[in-house]
Amino acid sequence: MRLRSNRRMMALAIVMVLFVFSFMPDVTAKQRQSKSPEDIYQEMILELEELEQRSPQNQVAVFKLRDNLNKLYSHISGDLTDPFNSKGKLSVPDHARGNDLYDPCNGLKDDQLKRMLLQIVQDHVSVGYQRAQDLIFSDVDNEDGYVECVYTGRKLKTSSEPNASDMNLEHTWPQSLGATGIAKCDLHHLFPTDSRANGIRGNNPFGDVDHASWEQGGSKTDKQVFEVRPEQRGNTARGMFYFAIRYNKRIDPKQEEVLKRWHKEDPVDADEKKRNDRIQNFQNNRNPFVDKPEFVNLISDF
Repeated sequence: MRLRSNRRMMALAIVMVLFVFSFMPDVTAKQRQSKSPEDIYQEMILELEELEQRSPQNQVAVFKLRDNLNKLYSHISGDLTDPFNSKGKLSVPDHARGNDLYDPCNGLKDDQLKRMLLQIVQDHVSVGYQRAQDLIFSDVDNEDGYVECVYTGRKLKTSSEPNASDMNLEHTWPQSLGATGIAKCDLHHLFPTDSRANGIRGNNPFGDVDHASWEQGGSKTDKQVFEVRPEQRGNTARGMFYFAIRYNKRIDPKQEEVLKRWHKEDPVDADEKKRNDRIQNFQNNRNPFVDKPEFVNLISDF
Protein backbone atom coordinates (compact mmCIF):
# COMPACT_ATOMS: atom_id res chain seq x y z
CA MET A 1 0.00 0.00 0.00
CA ARG A 2 2.84 2.36 0.92
CA LEU A 3 4.61 1.51 -2.35
CA ARG A 4 1.47 2.38 -4.28
CA SER A 5 1.15 5.70 -2.44
CA ASN A 6 4.78 6.51 -3.11
CA ARG A 7 4.24 5.81 -6.79
CA ARG A 8 1.33 8.24 -6.79
CA MET A 9 3.52 10.90 -5.22
CA MET A 10 6.25 10.27 -7.78
CA ALA A 11 3.71 10.50 -10.57
CA LEU A 12 2.44 13.82 -9.23
CA ALA A 13 5.98 15.15 -8.96
CA ILE A 14 6.64 14.18 -12.58
CA VAL A 15 3.43 15.91 -13.64
CA MET A 16 4.56 19.06 -11.87
CA VAL A 17 7.84 19.02 -13.77
CA LEU A 18 5.96 18.59 -17.03
CA PHE A 19 3.64 21.42 -15.98
CA VAL A 20 6.59 23.79 -15.67
CA PHE A 21 8.23 22.48 -18.84
CA SER A 22 5.07 23.18 -20.82
CA PHE A 23 5.57 26.92 -20.23
CA MET A 24 9.26 27.12 -21.16
CA PRO A 25 9.82 29.60 -23.99
CA ASP A 26 11.72 27.17 -26.24
CA VAL A 27 8.84 24.71 -26.41
CA THR A 28 7.08 24.88 -29.78
CA ALA A 29 3.39 25.59 -30.10
CA LYS A 30 2.68 22.01 -31.20
CA GLN A 31 4.36 20.69 -28.06
CA ARG A 32 2.27 22.88 -25.79
CA GLN A 33 -0.96 21.45 -24.43
CA SER A 34 -4.16 22.96 -25.80
CA LYS A 35 -5.44 23.75 -22.30
CA SER A 36 -4.70 27.08 -20.71
CA PRO A 37 -2.23 27.31 -17.81
CA GLU A 38 -5.07 28.06 -15.40
CA ASP A 39 -7.07 25.04 -16.61
CA ILE A 40 -4.09 22.76 -16.07
CA TYR A 41 -3.41 24.30 -12.68
CA GLN A 42 -7.01 23.86 -11.52
CA GLU A 43 -7.08 20.23 -12.68
CA MET A 44 -3.89 19.49 -10.75
CA ILE A 45 -5.21 21.20 -7.61
CA LEU A 46 -8.40 19.13 -7.87
CA GLU A 47 -6.39 15.91 -8.27
CA LEU A 48 -4.34 16.77 -5.19
CA GLU A 49 -7.47 17.49 -3.14
CA GLU A 50 -9.03 14.18 -4.20
CA LEU A 51 -5.82 12.32 -3.41
CA GLU A 52 -5.65 14.00 0.00
CA GLN A 53 -9.14 12.80 0.84
CA ARG A 54 -8.52 9.26 -0.45
CA SER A 55 -5.14 8.92 1.27
CA PRO A 56 -5.15 10.95 4.50
CA GLN A 57 -1.89 9.29 5.58
CA ASN A 58 -0.18 11.24 2.79
CA GLN A 59 -1.69 14.58 3.80
CA VAL A 60 1.60 16.31 4.63
CA ALA A 61 3.21 15.21 1.36
CA VAL A 62 0.16 16.33 -0.60
CA PHE A 63 0.17 19.71 1.11
CA LYS A 64 3.84 20.23 0.24
CA LEU A 65 3.14 19.32 -3.38
CA ARG A 66 0.21 21.73 -3.49
CA ASP A 67 2.26 24.49 -1.87
CA ASN A 68 5.08 24.00 -4.39
CA LEU A 69 2.56 23.94 -7.23
CA ASN A 70 1.14 27.26 -6.02
CA LYS A 71 4.62 28.77 -5.95
CA LEU A 72 5.41 27.48 -9.44
CA TYR A 73 2.14 28.83 -10.80
CA SER A 74 2.82 32.17 -9.12
CA HIS A 75 6.14 32.42 -10.96
CA ILE A 76 4.55 31.43 -14.26
CA SER A 77 1.55 33.75 -13.93
CA GLY A 78 3.60 36.65 -12.60
CA ASP A 79 1.58 36.79 -9.37
CA LEU A 80 4.55 37.79 -7.22
CA THR A 81 3.49 41.22 -6.07
CA ASP A 82 4.77 42.23 -2.68
CA PRO A 83 4.45 46.03 -2.45
CA PHE A 84 5.05 46.23 1.28
CA ASN A 85 8.48 46.81 2.79
CA SER A 86 7.15 46.95 6.32
CA LYS A 87 4.13 45.79 8.28
CA GLY A 88 0.94 47.78 7.84
CA LYS A 89 -0.65 49.68 10.68
CA LEU A 90 -3.25 47.78 12.66
CA SER A 91 -5.75 50.62 13.01
CA VAL A 92 -7.60 52.77 10.51
CA PRO A 93 -9.73 55.92 10.70
CA ASP A 94 -13.39 55.38 11.47
CA HIS A 95 -14.47 56.70 8.08
CA ALA A 96 -12.68 53.76 6.38
CA ARG A 97 -15.12 51.37 8.04
CA GLY A 98 -17.76 52.46 5.59
CA ASN A 99 -19.40 55.65 6.86
CA ASP A 100 -19.36 56.99 3.30
CA LEU A 101 -17.67 54.21 1.35
CA TYR A 102 -20.99 52.54 0.63
CA ASP A 103 -23.09 55.64 -0.07
CA PRO A 104 -23.35 54.71 -3.79
CA CYS A 105 -25.14 51.52 -2.70
CA ASN A 106 -28.10 53.33 -1.17
CA GLY A 107 -31.37 52.09 -2.66
CA LEU A 108 -29.71 49.28 -4.66
CA LYS A 109 -30.37 45.55 -4.45
CA ASP A 110 -29.66 42.30 -6.30
CA ASP A 111 -27.59 42.69 -9.50
CA GLN A 112 -27.31 46.47 -9.21
CA LEU A 113 -25.96 46.16 -5.69
CA LYS A 114 -23.58 43.38 -6.73
CA ARG A 115 -22.16 45.51 -9.54
CA MET A 116 -21.67 48.51 -7.28
CA LEU A 117 -19.99 46.42 -4.58
CA LEU A 118 -17.65 44.99 -7.20
CA GLN A 119 -16.61 48.52 -8.16
CA ILE A 120 -15.87 49.27 -4.53
CA VAL A 121 -13.80 46.15 -3.73
CA GLN A 122 -12.11 45.25 -7.01
CA ASP A 123 -9.15 47.65 -6.97
CA HIS A 124 -7.28 45.89 -4.22
CA VAL A 125 -3.55 45.17 -4.03
CA SER A 126 -2.55 41.51 -4.28
CA VAL A 127 0.01 40.76 -1.57
CA GLY A 128 1.23 37.59 -3.31
CA TYR A 129 0.76 34.04 -2.11
CA GLN A 130 3.83 33.66 0.08
CA ARG A 131 3.21 36.98 1.82
CA ALA A 132 -0.45 36.07 2.30
CA GLN A 133 0.63 32.98 4.24
CA ASP A 134 3.03 35.05 6.34
CA LEU A 135 0.46 37.76 7.06
CA ILE A 136 -2.28 35.39 8.21
CA PHE A 137 -0.04 33.83 10.84
CA SER A 138 1.98 36.87 11.87
CA ASP A 139 -0.57 39.71 11.76
CA VAL A 140 -4.09 39.19 10.49
CA ASP A 141 -5.08 36.28 12.76
CA ASN A 142 -2.36 36.45 15.38
CA GLU A 143 -3.59 37.49 18.83
CA ASP A 144 -0.96 37.89 21.52
CA GLY A 145 1.33 35.39 19.86
CA TYR A 146 -1.32 32.71 19.25
CA VAL A 147 -3.22 31.65 16.13
CA GLU A 148 -6.48 29.71 16.39
CA CYS A 149 -7.75 27.13 13.91
CA VAL A 150 -11.10 28.42 12.63
CA TYR A 151 -12.54 24.89 12.38
CA THR A 152 -11.35 23.12 15.54
CA GLY A 153 -10.47 25.96 17.91
CA ARG A 154 -6.99 24.53 18.47
CA LYS A 155 -4.47 27.26 19.28
CA LEU A 156 -0.84 27.40 18.21
CA LYS A 157 1.84 29.68 19.58
CA THR A 158 3.62 31.21 16.60
CA SER A 159 4.83 34.48 15.14
CA SER A 160 5.24 33.21 11.57
CA GLU A 161 3.99 30.56 9.16
CA PRO A 162 4.17 27.20 11.00
CA ASN A 163 5.10 23.77 9.72
CA ALA A 164 2.65 22.66 7.03
CA SER A 165 1.90 19.45 8.92
CA ASP A 166 0.64 21.47 11.90
CA MET A 167 -1.37 24.43 10.55
CA ASN A 168 -1.82 25.88 7.10
CA LEU A 169 -4.11 28.14 5.08
CA GLU A 170 -7.72 27.30 4.41
CA HIS A 171 -9.01 28.65 1.12
CA THR A 172 -12.65 29.10 2.09
CA TRP A 173 -13.43 29.19 -1.63
CA PRO A 174 -11.45 26.12 -2.81
CA GLN A 175 -8.60 26.58 -5.26
CA SER A 176 -9.99 23.80 -7.45
CA LEU A 177 -13.26 25.73 -7.78
CA GLY A 178 -11.77 29.03 -8.87
CA ALA A 179 -9.52 30.48 -6.18
CA THR A 180 -6.57 30.92 -8.53
CA GLY A 181 -4.29 33.79 -9.52
CA ILE A 182 -4.73 36.79 -7.22
CA ALA A 183 -7.90 35.19 -5.82
CA LYS A 184 -5.95 32.45 -4.08
CA CYS A 185 -4.05 35.02 -2.01
CA ASP A 186 -7.00 37.30 -1.22
CA LEU A 187 -6.85 37.62 2.56
CA HIS A 188 -10.61 38.02 2.98
CA HIS A 189 -11.23 34.31 2.34
CA LEU A 190 -8.04 32.85 3.87
CA PHE A 191 -8.02 31.52 7.44
CA PRO A 192 -5.57 29.57 9.64
CA THR A 193 -6.60 25.95 9.88
CA ASP A 194 -5.42 22.75 11.51
CA SER A 195 -3.82 20.79 8.67
CA ARG A 196 -5.88 17.64 9.22
CA ALA A 197 -9.16 19.57 9.44
CA ASN A 198 -8.23 21.45 6.27
CA GLY A 199 -7.64 18.20 4.42
CA ILE A 200 -10.89 16.70 5.71
CA ARG A 201 -12.88 19.68 4.47
CA GLY A 202 -11.15 19.45 1.06
CA ASN A 203 -13.31 21.14 -1.54
CA ASN A 204 -16.63 19.99 -0.10
CA PRO A 205 -19.39 22.62 0.00
CA PHE A 206 -20.64 23.99 3.29
CA GLY A 207 -23.83 22.56 4.70
CA ASP A 208 -25.59 20.94 7.64
CA VAL A 209 -24.39 17.52 8.80
CA ASP A 210 -26.76 15.01 10.39
CA HIS A 211 -24.53 11.94 10.62
CA ALA A 212 -20.91 12.96 11.05
CA SER A 213 -18.00 10.80 9.91
CA TRP A 214 -15.61 13.29 11.57
CA GLU A 215 -16.14 15.96 14.22
CA GLN A 216 -13.81 18.21 16.18
CA GLY A 217 -14.26 21.48 18.02
CA GLY A 218 -17.81 21.93 16.74
CA SER A 219 -17.05 21.45 13.03
CA LYS A 220 -18.04 18.21 11.32
CA THR A 221 -18.47 16.48 7.99
CA ASP A 222 -20.27 13.53 6.42
CA LYS A 223 -17.82 13.56 3.48
CA GLN A 224 -20.44 15.30 1.34
CA VAL A 225 -20.72 18.69 3.05
CA PHE A 226 -18.76 20.46 5.79
CA GLU A 227 -20.44 22.15 8.76
CA VAL A 228 -18.43 24.94 10.39
CA ARG A 229 -18.46 25.38 14.18
CA PRO A 230 -20.98 27.98 15.42
CA GLU A 231 -18.44 30.70 16.34
CA GLN A 232 -16.89 30.74 12.84
CA ARG A 233 -19.78 29.98 10.49
CA GLY A 234 -20.82 33.61 10.04
CA ASN A 235 -17.24 34.65 9.22
CA THR A 236 -17.03 31.81 6.71
CA ALA A 237 -20.32 32.83 5.09
CA ARG A 238 -19.26 36.46 4.75
CA GLY A 239 -15.93 35.36 3.27
CA MET A 240 -17.82 33.34 0.66
CA PHE A 241 -20.15 36.24 -0.17
CA TYR A 242 -17.18 38.55 -0.60
CA PHE A 243 -15.42 36.09 -2.90
CA ALA A 244 -18.52 35.61 -5.05
CA ILE A 245 -18.82 39.38 -5.56
CA ARG A 246 -15.13 40.14 -6.03
CA TYR A 247 -14.44 37.33 -8.52
CA ASN A 248 -17.86 37.04 -10.17
CA LYS A 249 -18.49 33.49 -8.93
CA ARG A 250 -21.82 31.80 -8.32
CA ILE A 251 -22.75 30.06 -5.09
CA ASP A 252 -24.92 26.97 -5.43
CA PRO A 253 -28.47 27.79 -4.22
CA LYS A 254 -28.48 25.01 -1.63
CA GLN A 255 -25.17 26.18 -0.17
CA GLU A 256 -26.27 29.81 -0.36
CA GLU A 257 -29.33 29.06 1.75
CA VAL A 258 -27.13 27.55 4.45
CA LEU A 259 -24.60 30.39 4.32
CA LYS A 260 -27.31 33.05 4.69
CA ARG A 261 -28.64 31.26 7.75
CA TRP A 262 -25.13 31.03 9.21
CA HIS A 263 -24.69 34.74 8.53
CA LYS A 264 -27.69 35.42 10.78
CA GLU A 265 -26.80 32.85 13.44
CA ASP A 266 -23.25 34.20 13.86
CA PRO A 267 -23.38 38.00 13.42
CA VAL A 268 -20.37 40.27 12.94
CA ASP A 269 -18.44 40.85 16.17
CA ALA A 270 -15.57 43.11 17.24
CA ASP A 271 -12.89 40.56 16.28
CA GLU A 272 -14.22 40.24 12.74
CA LYS A 273 -14.32 44.02 12.37
CA LYS A 274 -10.73 44.22 13.58
CA ARG A 275 -9.73 41.55 11.06
CA ASN A 276 -11.38 43.58 8.30
CA ASP A 277 -9.37 46.63 9.39
CA ARG A 278 -6.12 44.69 9.35
CA ILE A 279 -6.74 43.25 5.91
CA GLN A 280 -7.50 46.70 4.53
CA ASN A 281 -4.09 47.88 5.68
CA PHE A 282 -2.40 45.18 3.62
CA GLN A 283 -4.52 44.80 0.47
CA ASN A 284 -6.44 48.09 0.50
CA ASN A 285 -10.01 46.83 0.37
CA ARG A 286 -12.68 45.70 2.79
CA ASN A 287 -15.31 42.99 3.04
CA PRO A 288 -18.56 44.95 2.63
CA PHE A 289 -20.60 42.21 4.31
CA VAL A 290 -18.64 42.78 7.52
CA ASP A 291 -19.17 46.54 7.35
CA LYS A 292 -22.77 46.29 6.17
CA PRO A 293 -24.26 42.89 7.12
CA GLU A 294 -27.65 44.04 5.87
CA PHE A 295 -26.39 43.88 2.29
CA VAL A 296 -26.73 40.07 2.42
CA ASN A 297 -30.51 40.37 2.71
CA LEU A 298 -30.60 42.71 -0.30
CA ILE A 299 -29.06 40.11 -2.64
CA SER A 300 -31.47 37.32 -3.49
CA ASP A 301 -29.00 35.29 -5.56
CA PHE A 302 -25.25 35.18 -5.04
